[in-house]
Amino acid sequence: MVAGTYLLGIDNGTSFVKSVVFDLSGHEIAVARRETPVVSLHPNWSEMDMRASWSLCAETIAEVVAAVGAESIAAVGISGTACGVWAVDADLQPIRNAILWNDGRAADVVAEWQGNGVTARIFELSGNALFPGYPVAALRWLMAHEPQNFERIRWYLHHKDWLRLCLTGEIATEQADSSYFPGDIRGRGFSDELLDITGLSGFRDKLPKVLRSHDVAGTITAQAAAQTGLRVGTPVIAGAVDVVVSTLGGGAFRPGQACSILGTSSLNSLVVSEPSFKPFESGVQACMPSDAHSDAPGETWLQSLVNTTGTTSIQWLVDNFASEERARAEREKRSVYDCIEDTISTVPAGSNGIVFLPFLSTAGIISPFADANARAQFFGVSIEHTRADLMRSVYEGVALSMRDCYESSGRPVDEVILVGGGARSAFWAQMFADATGHRFVIPEGTEFGARGAALLAGVGTGVFASFEEAIAATVRPAKTFEPRPVEAAAYSAVYELYTHLVNSSQEGWRLRRKVLEAISH
Repeated sequence: MVAGTYLLGIDNGTSFVKSVVFDLSGHEIAVARRETPVVSLHPNWSEMDMRASWSLCAETIAEVVAAVGAESIAAVGISGTACGVWAVDADLQPIRNAILWNDGRAADVVAEWQGNGVTARIFELSGNALFPGYPVAALRWLMAHEPQNFERIRWYLHHKDWLRLCLTGEIATEQADSSYFPGDIRGRGFSDELLDITGLSGFRDKLPKVLRSHDVAGTITAQAAAQTGLRVGTPVIAGAVDVVVSTLGGGAFRPGQACSILGTSSLNSLVVSEPSFKPFESGVQACMPSDAHSDAPGETWLQSLVNTTGTTSIQWLVDNFASEERARAEREKRSVYDCIEDTISTVPAGSNGIVFLPFLSTAGIISPFADANARAQFFGVSIEHTRADLMRSVYEGVALSMRDCYESSGRPVDEVILVGGGARSAFWAQMFADATGHRFVIPEGTEFGARGAALLAGVGTGVFASFEEAIAATVRPAKTFEPRPVEAAAYSAVYELYTHLVNSSQEGWRLRRKVLEAISH
């Protein structure tokens, strides 16, 4: 194998870590994945063992490198989940388990800031609607409840920064992840004022330098080479947060393009030429990388409207409602998801009047408004309904939440690129087209986050002259789904009820929390 003919993309998610080797046409040459266990020591907590995360990541790298040879890897790109707290001490060792983005322990911090105006100012600086998993909120919780751990922090990192540290020995972050600290989105870095108003003014020297996403952040060390099989000196790119790399990997880079990433959460994103600072239109926003070698690179941002529950809804369905489908799948050697779709395909659009609000995450919801108290519910159930009606309504709830996100963006959408685990379902993709009224396009391939990380590596090391060139060479459409008139009309009627239920449930969510506090004592 000629040296440097492949790019390695590493995608560190909430549920899985994946390492994928791509050729320069975007084909997946070798893939390895490991499940990443999430630790929940208390209700609403979501953590990950940092050392275990690195060990599993190294295993996946070693597996794909063994398949293609270390000399064939030209560069390494890396991505990880957003937000949370991945912190190390002066010896560059983890101070505790990482706090993940979907952790809800800092809900009281967020509620206090909403009441005293801090949240509004954070929004003015960052264009991000605050939720409990944001680093500033989680760090304030650590300061109050684990001061000994807070004091031990030497470097605050993001998920992929920790893994890159293990690969290169270098401390750094980059513009996309720092957007979700949140930081100064206009200045593409951290904000001293934001640290001041959140009570973290003394934390500034614990924040690493901010690189561009495609900058070379370091090279593979001898220790990392021994663990992964990679060649010492192989360049490693700074990388980016998962939503940015998945958007790139799906082919969205220019302003006006839209991409829905349907994984653990449902991230519905638009590439924009300037960030939005309009409440209920912004959601969360990150800096997109600009071409390293373009004559007119420009600046773009990614505006994401996020339902923190995506495919998690379907896994919850499998675990709690689908015993019949699980048994059939085992008997027939089929996917349980295919069996569920057989069941719910007999139910008409609208689930015979049942509406499901798909807010199962303990972090609540982020878009079209942030509410840590939001929870899921079935509405409209009567004795005439069946298990199939309930099951279909779960699929439809995620689709309707996607429509709610895009409509609240305030920007026109013609076509949506669909990536992530949920994109494997043609049934669900057609439902998204019907429920939103938009054309949906699924690109070739399956590992879009890893592909986007690999494209960052390719542009950053000059394998590709620009992101436009990289995407043209590696991204091709595989399937297209157009809205069907009859189903689209039905979902428009259901959507009116869906939005009414969401808006009228907020007081009930707050009351529910008070009730839980009262009965837990």
